[in-house]
Parts: sequence; C-alpha cells; structure tokens
Amino acid sequence: MDLSVLQIFVEVMRQGSFAAVARDRDIDPSSVSRTIAGLEKELGIRLFQRTTRRLSPTEAGTAYFERVEPLIEEMQQAIDRAI
Repeated sequence: MDLSVLQIFVEVMRQGSFAAVARDRDIDPSSVSRTIAGLEKELGIRLFQRTTRRLSPTEAGTAYFERVEPLIEEMQQAIDRAI
C-alpha cells in the first residue's frame, strides 16, 4: 500500500468530496475515485457510500479513518522535521 493512497483517503474523509481533493492535487476526480476504489479492493471493504449527490463514509470507512489519520499526521510531522 502506497502512502499517497492513504493520504488521498484521509483528504477525502476530511473534505467529503473527490472533486475537492482532485482540485487541491490538480488531478482528475476520476483519478481520486480510482485510488479509493483500489484501496477498497485491497482492504476488502467499502469505505464510502456513493450516490449521485453525496459521498458518505461507511461505518468501516470511519473506523479505518480513525486509525489511519493519526499515522498520516505523524508521518507528515516526521517529514516536516527532516526538511
């Protein structure tokens, strides 16, 4: 699993939108969607409930976020301190 995949997942959870994350990263929303779909496949769980109007985290998605977010923050702090 690539760290950037987890970073994208955390950003989507925080912003609640593939499009917002795509804008911030200057990539296509479909790239964000594919990244999340790949993560869901790798984990064997659905992280988000998708509708035409909304993106909502599943219970499993919320639980995963609660475990992953602190790790991503710690990794970012380590990178910031090293620079």
